[in-house]
Amino acid sequence: MRPRGLPLLALTFGVLAAQQAYASSDDSCYPSWNLKRDTLDVCNSLPFLSPGNDSRVNLQLLLADAGRASLPVKALSDDEQQLGYGLVPFPLMRLFDEPLAPEAATAADAKPAAPLAELAVRIGLPADAVPAEGERFASGEGSRCRSNNPATAQDFLAQLLAADLPPAERQSLARARLALLQGCQWDEAQLAGLFPGDVDSPGGREFAGYLQGIAAFYSGHFPAARKNFQALRDSRLPWLRETARYMLGRSQLNQAQQNAFDDMGYPDLRKVDQAALKVAESDFKAYLQAYPQGRYATSAKGLMRRVYWLMNDPGRLAAEYAWLFAQPEAAQGNADQAQLIAEVDNKLLVSAHPAEVKNPRLLAVLDLMQMRHHEAGEGRALDLPGLQAQKPLFAELPGLHDYLLAAWQLYVEEQPGKAAEQLPKALPQKLDYLAFSQQTLRGFALEAGNDWLGAEKLWLQLLPLAHQPLQREQLELALAFNYERSDRLVKVYAENSPVRTPAIRELLLRHIAGPELLRQQVKSETAPAEERDTALFTLLYKDLLHGRYANFVNDLALLPAEPSTKPLSASLGFVYGGGQPLSLFQWPGGKGSSSYDCPALRDLALALQQEPQPPQALNCFGEFILRNNLDSFPLDNQPGVRELGGSPSLFEGEPYSRLDGYLKVIADAQAGSDDKAYALYRAINCYAPSGYNGCGKQDIAPAQRKRWFRTLKTQYADTPWSKSLKYYW
Repeated sequence: MRPRGLPLLALTFGVLAAQQAYASSDDSCYPSWNLKRDTLDVCNSLPFLSPGNDSRVNLQLLLADAGRASLPVKALSDDEQQLGYGLVPFPLMRLFDEPLAPEAATAADAKPAAPLAELAVRIGLPADAVPAEGERFASGEGSRCRSNNPATAQDFLAQLLAADLPPAERQSLARARLALLQGCQWDEAQLAGLFPGDVDSPGGREFAGYLQGIAAFYSGHFPAARKNFQALRDSRLPWLRETARYMLGRSQLNQAQQNAFDDMGYPDLRKVDQAALKVAESDFKAYLQAYPQGRYATSAKGLMRRVYWLMNDPGRLAAEYAWLFAQPEAAQGNADQAQLIAEVDNKLLVSAHPAEVKNPRLLAVLDLMQMRHHEAGEGRALDLPGLQAQKPLFAELPGLHDYLLAAWQLYVEEQPGKAAEQLPKALPQKLDYLAFSQQTLRGFALEAGNDWLGAEKLWLQLLPLAHQPLQREQLELALAFNYERSDRLVKVYAENSPVRTPAIRELLLRHIAGPELLRQQVKSETAPAEERDTALFTLLYKDLLHGRYANFVNDLALLPAEPSTKPLSASLGFVYGGGQPLSLFQWPGGKGSSSYDCPALRDLALALQQEPQPPQALNCFGEFILRNNLDSFPLDNQPGVRELGGSPSLFEGEPYSRLDGYLKVIADAQAGSDDKAYALYRAINCYAPSGYNGCGKQDIAPAQRKRWFRTLKTQYADTPWSKSLKYYW
């Protein structure tokens, strides 16, 4: 049973908010479907020990194996679905999205023995003597003012009830403690009005001295606070004696750090009062020696961690974390886990050198950080001999050290064969996260040697063993990547395929699938409706935009008579809404705002089959793209070569650029004047207003654009498009 006092949530100190770091310039996260990465990417975390993971993720995986943490199982949020995420990879904030507590909050969340108002009434005060919620001090610098709260006031009132005090003194003392809830800093005149003057009993005077001590503490008068608590360290009342000894350390710690933080809360450890800090360390050690299971013991341990951080002593700080991870408290509650792990990251991992840490789990996290990509000439804090020399520190976890050696060979040395030599060949009986990481690297090594069938066999063998959160989802991604890169994409969509993640299946349809596979999925009776619609949209779009006009006309038969008007969004690669519906392919044509008349889309596709292609058809193909905002459409862009969907598409041809059509019309001596004028008008506007081509990838010199403009203004001056165009870009 946890000693009465502070829950772990209230004990983690100095936890900065989990950093919302992002992978893109617009401060948003987007999925990157790649399992093998050696650069930090907080937007794409993976459930195996990876250099590309944030250190918090790797630490959580190792603590989960030790039974001290767990990965929360959460459904995809609406935002994640709109961005196209599956469960793996996942943004860091999916694990660390709990609001983080301020530093070392003492008893802020402690459960009271009885409601505060009830205690006040039992003492003889009216219930309204308790300040209303809105009147209570609820902020402050965290490690000091936050503990001036109803929970600590209840502790004090409960002790007043238990002590042998005259009723009038008990009421005066209770009234004074309740008054302290309404602020966190008082001048001498205010304090004189708060403290009772009619307390004469020995016990009453000690309680009054305690109130003076906490008032000085909350006001930032730490020497005065220490003097009051020092006078109570041998109190005859056990609660006062223990609390005063604990508060000696807190007062001294706050004095040591009072000049070390700027207005934004950023530390400058050079400004720490090291002499005062050593006294605080001595005070906390004395408290823990006297009260190893005391009501504030866990808090004192947490504040000792703060002392070691302020001392810039990563060795002792790491040892404190190692002790904490071995305690049952560390296995409670995801909110507690997230804050403790964030504390470790902020206070230790971001600055510690591997040589300063002896705990194998913390050391493993630091080692993985050193395996991240380094530019040529950029030094590492670790080399292979140094990693090998760490072996004695991993005596209790030899498999973890072997894994680190394998990871070094794979990520740093780029020697997958040597990496495989460090990994177990047999399947594990239990697939914890370390074993899962080992097998993941085995699969990577097999694929690096082009043994795609061997890797597939391994991934499939691991599936029935994958019971930990997110393991199956990673295996699905691994299999999908394997099938794509080994030219066996059809296996993703086979009956009873283990690849079930919608985002993965839809991504491969839109980027890799050829016409036959797309038609197969359109007609599938078992595929989800969204997948069938995505396949049909991709088929019709690429038929048309890749120049397969006859196929487009034929494949229109797959379109329902009344297709959905609901836009397909994430399944087509859009983020945060947007998208296009299947009804796009029933485009009716017409004049639109430009007054250039176009046929319906089916008739347009028939016209585009002619040779040569009619100028009106080419212009109207551009109108179809323009009026429906299809320039730079997501289906036109392949992912990076290392990502899922990054191999060459099986749908032959290149996406159509409407500027190509305009150029053909401009160069066509047989084109009518309206058609040519309109092509010039649209070609010039491709560069409006930025001067960059918004209609394709062509780079047309400004001088040529100027000639287009002059031609339009002179040879086609009577057309509405010449009259409306004032500039060229």
